[in-house]
Amino acid sequence: MISMRALLFISWLCFFLVVGRPGLIFSAAGEDPMERREARLKAFRETRDRYFKEDSHSPLKEEDRKKFNGLIYYPIDLKYAVVGGIERYRAEPKPSYITLATNRGPGKKYVKYGRFDFNLEAKKYSLHIYRPAGGNELFLPFKDKTSETETCREGRYLHIEQMPDGKVLIDFNRAYNPFCEFNEKYTCPLAPPENWIDAPIRSGEKRFR
Repeated sequence: MISMRALLFISWLCFFLVVGRPGLIFSAAGEDPMERREARLKAFRETRDRYFKEDSHSPLKEEDRKKFNGLIYYPIDLKYAVVGGIERYRAEPKPSYITLATNRGPGKKYVKYGRFDFNLEAKKYSLHIYRPAGGNELFLPFKDKTSETETCREGRYLHIEQMPDGKVLIDFNRAYNPFCEFNEKYTCPLAPPENWIDAPIRSGEKRFR
């Protein structure tokens, strides 16, 4: 018989694998996350849809769950899977901090962890990566030209995936909406102006409504 402690751990693990906790590695240690990338993305989306529809921790309101038929995504396009390195910011003698606005109430304080530089369609872009003050999870929010029209007006979040060669993969196909897009009771940090991309990123999750 599985102990209550084991059941709680399994529930915790499934929750973060499906919801997409910032900084979560999408593949097992040593695996190349680009292998079978499209199949992985399709499986991830299917699992995420089941979570939203069936799980008791779903952020959807009850009336929305009853008519939920799946999240709306852009078609998978692997040109939006970009690889690069993270330029770490100095943490000594003390780190740099930033307070990110939220959709409600006071802002949240984060450490400025580093910068990710990448090329997309022959143009160079940069995104800043943050870490909660007192925490270890990496957090990468962004906005782009699709915000407020095709995608969440508050911006979206991204995962950071480790590559075998020490570089990282950031895949906009996995761009996902904060929980406040589905239910106003959640408090969500917003992408600061330094993470606004001056181009449309038609990849990942679209607006819920």
